[in-house]
Amino acid sequence: MGAVAAIAATASIVGLAAVGYGQRPTAQATHAQTTATPTAKPSPYYYPQASSLLNGVLVPLNSLRVMQRAIALAPGVDVEQAPTLALLTAQLKTTGLGPIRIGMDLDDLEAAGLTPVAIAEASNGQCQYYRIQDYGEPIGLMAIDNQVLRVDVWPGSLTTTRSGIRIGSTERDLVRVYGEQLEATTNPATLGKTVVFTPQDPGEDVYRLVFETDDQGKVTQFRAGQFPSVTWAEGCM
Repeated sequence: MGAVAAIAATASIVGLAAVGYGQRPTAQATHAQTTATPTAKPSPYYYPQASSLLNGVLVPLNSLRVMQRAIALAPGVDVEQAPTLALLTAQLKTTGLGPIRIGMDLDDLEAAGLTPVAIAEASNGQCQYYRIQDYGEPIGLMAIDNQVLRVDVWPGSLTTTRSGIRIGSTERDLVRVYGEQLEATTNPATLGKTVVFTPQDPGEDVYRLVFETDDQGKVTQFRAGQFPSVTWAEGCM
């Protein structure tokens, strides 16, 4: 109970910080390459623009998230007591992230103890982006008509896929893990690639994992969700 209390004590701080912290990664996910030309300049949204003052805020926040993750993974801690703890220990799959399931309604998400908070600047009509209240990881949920269709993992997140891919992994790592189930196209916005994994398991062929890489061949962000919305580089925009 002591560990859970420690998480609860810091939750409001993380939630407040996440409001500002989540906005930049949102822009990264919603500004795309679909209308770009091969000579297009790299999108500024794909690179950190934080001032030294903002870095002074983000560094302690990152340390706090590392501490929370360590507490969540500690022996004897029941992550089911707090849904955000379950998210901290969850790995991204084609079908969702921990208690967040692709296809679930926002009402079901809230009933599971995860409160979605709209990110207005990343939303458009019936297509909306949300963050999770009191959850500091830079994670976004795309929902259309109140149904969750994809989960975005943005720069700075410690979240990994079930196969261990994370922010900073390389294209070589992707090939080693997913092999011939990958398809890659150039991404002028990042000067890297958009790499798509299509599962072959029965019932999962409607889902995808999508990875964005930079000009160094490193993963800058990734997402999971239902085809075709998971492939929309511009998100809701």
